[in-house]
Amino acid sequence: MTVAAGTRLGPYEILSPLGAGGMGEVYRARDRKLDRDVAVKVLPYSVAADPDTLARFEREAKAVAALSHPNILAIHDFGNQDGIAYAVMELLEGETLRGKLDTGPIPQRQALDYALQIAKGLSAAHEKGVVHRDLKPENLFVTADGHVKILDFGLVKRIEATSTEETSAPIGPAHTVSGTVMGTAGYMSPEQARGLPVDQRSDIFSFGAILYELLSGRKAFKKETASDTMAAILRDEPPELSESGGGIPPALDSVVRHCLEKNQGDRFQSAKDIVFALSVASSPGLGSGPQAAVPVRPFGKKRILAATAIVAAVLIIAAALLLRRTPDGGSDAGGVKRLAVLPFENLGAPEDDYFADGIADEVRGKLTSLPGLQVIARGSSTPYKKTTKTPRQIAEELNVSYLLTGTLRWEKVGGGSRVHVTPELVDLTRPDAPTSKWQQPFDAALTDVFRVQSDIATRVAGALGVALGAGEENRLSEKPTQNLDAYDAFLRAEEASKGLAAADPPSLRRAIAHYDQAVALDPRFAQAWAQLSRAHSFHYVNSVPTPAEREQARAAAERALALAPGLPAAHLALGDYYEATRGDLLRAAEQYAMGRQKAPRDADLLVGTALVQQRSGQWEEGLASLRQAQAIDPRSALTARRLSRSLLLLRHYAESRETADRGLALAPQSLGILETKVILSLAQGDLAGARSVLRAAPRELDPKALVAYLATYNNLTWVLDEEQQTLLLRLPPAAFGDDRLAWGISLAQTASLRGDAEKARDYADAARAAAEAQLRDTPDDANRHVLLGLALAFLGRKAEAVREGERGASLVPLARDAYDGPYYQHQLARIYIRVGEPEKALDHLEP
Repeated sequence: MTVAAGTRLGPYEILSPLGAGGMGEVYRARDRKLDRDVAVKVLPYSVAADPDTLARFEREAKAVAALSHPNILAIHDFGNQDGIAYAVMELLEGETLRGKLDTGPIPQRQALDYALQIAKGLSAAHEKGVVHRDLKPENLFVTADGHVKILDFGLVKRIEATSTEETSAPIGPAHTVSGTVMGTAGYMSPEQARGLPVDQRSDIFSFGAILYELLSGRKAFKKETASDTMAAILRDEPPELSESGGGIPPALDSVVRHCLEKNQGDRFQSAKDIVFALSVASSPGLGSGPQAAVPVRPFGKKRILAATAIVAAVLIIAAALLLRRTPDGGSDAGGVKRLAVLPFENLGAPEDDYFADGIADEVRGKLTSLPGLQVIARGSSTPYKKTTKTPRQIAEELNVSYLLTGTLRWEKVGGGSRVHVTPELVDLTRPDAPTSKWQQPFDAALTDVFRVQSDIATRVAGALGVALGAGEENRLSEKPTQNLDAYDAFLRAEEASKGLAAADPPSLRRAIAHYDQAVALDPRFAQAWAQLSRAHSFHYVNSVPTPAEREQARAAAERALALAPGLPAAHLALGDYYEATRGDLLRAAEQYAMGRQKAPRDADLLVGTALVQQRSGQWEEGLASLRQAQAIDPRSALTARRLSRSLLLLRHYAESRETADRGLALAPQSLGILETKVILSLAQGDLAGARSVLRAAPRELDPKALVAYLATYNNLTWVLDEEQQTLLLRLPPAAFGDDRLAWGISLAQTASLRGDAEKARDYADAARAAAEAQLRDTPDDANRHVLLGLALAFLGRKAEAVREGERGASLVPLARDAYDGPYYQHQLARIYIRVGEPEKALDHLEP
């Protein structure tokens, strides 16, 4: 529909045409009301003539106009006059990104600047629920001063549904175009090519194709015809960026290939993630150098997990961000106040203990999100349940200045329930007796329990002089769920697993059942989905793994993030999934870092970060992260165990022993800490000392559990004395969680140590059968391959044993995993010893 110069459309006077295409014609116009030049797009007649289509288009235009982002073309107005429908946009001077690409290579630094701007615009739109659906260089405009604008955001789909006029020809002069659609197939996502529903991840695939072209100067999926191009998108991988001759760092290659995954679930899940990854990959000194030359992302036939240098880059950038955002930990320096929320005392029926604990946990979680407060983690607060210690003693042990205590009674009368909560904020900043800084009783119907939690947190913040902005007030008033039955199931799950501090399979199975019930009752309960994911990840690692459980962990974490993109627990869950079940350190580091941007002092996120750092070979950095976690969670036996083990591996033996002793004081029956003390003695050549640690184990500790643990983890059957080995040989598979592989290999080693070759072969054959069965479900499980190799070595099947051992060790090489990699080398060395190849064993041990 052509409009003559001088035509008035509302307050806009048409001056001259700028271009034309399938989406309509674009004109320079003068806004007589505001006295400025604008771009006016006159829409196709088919849009203006259909009231339903026009109404839908207007709703889309309003949604995009509300975005107001510097990297998105601004929409000023929308009108319909004399049968002419038009949209009014800011007028841009410059050229499309397609024009830039067609004139020659774009320098890498400039290309990255453009890519970051595009990703930031996408992130802003996606957060508002607006998806582009046709992102490509023709829909990206570079202004004369270097700013990138995304054109036709959110508008393309409505127009395409009513227009058949697609063209791939340029629509006019390159220097003043305000927005075009070219309709080429080379940037479609696989789901678009199949005609399936799309979401923001489709834009992420299109962005990946654009980034590939920016960096290499060639299209990722260029074929002779549109149908061949779409087939390539569905089937083929683009050529390696390293072949472009542009010196593309592996870090950038990783980002591109992460965007171009065929499966939506395997891509970046948000444009915000891309912004973060690009910032890391383009930072000076990161993503270059010899270490960074290692391929960094599983892709196509060359699947290799993330390189140490890239994970280090992610964590370094995260640390830099956090240093800018957070005060130094410790005391009340800089006005930051340290607070512990103790378990609320249940004054009602004993079976309601879990409810009182849950209320305290929720208040603790709300306070943790506030700036100016350092709140001790749950794991260090819960041991004070029903304690006889004085407030002063507790404050000294936790190094805090304030305690929040409380009593709770849950009354269930007739058809209703009421909750009576009396919290008290205790001030211990003065050397004299503790004083009550604030106390207030709350009496509310059960349906108002979330309001009570928010009110308590708000009053505590006020009493401590913490100023609350609108964002903080909104966070404090958020409800985890609208369904009280779902909340009850969630609290029971948290009680079953002690907030996932208890990672033994029986506790996890009980917790999973309750978490499942919670999300069934409220499918939008993001916090429950996050904890359900973590429970599945931990159970996958600590029992016989199955693909089904790994998929459950992934799906639950992604569901949590979809429901609450800013929830730190959701990033923690997805990070745990990648770290524990996939060994994908790059993605785990990304998720932990994003979680820590929201919750920089979350102990679980710090521990996750430490595990990734250690596995990436950043031992000192991992140690620092664990020390931070311990400062936040000083009475966590789990953190003490991890810190003690890290100090042991770094040969800080005295400090490791001191930390282990502190951990045992908190959890005398911790098998993991006892084992660390055993290895400490062995590391210093003291076998008698190691055995004395075992003899001094608490009487309450089940001797069967102790010997099974020592046999399973780190293969320490040889440390057990004769009586303990005899006990071990009497144990059934149930003592090993019904894992017949762990049971068989442990007893085979023990029987061999005692000179019973026949029994050793019998147990080894049982282990072999179990390993082969488990590998059918998880064929790339390194641990099961090396244990199968060890079982075959006991059976005298040398060639098969070596093949399986080498297969397992190759799946987790030292260069990829500095924590677990040595364990697999150790197992391979044991196989070589068993089959009579001591020199080859030494070849693997010496490095």
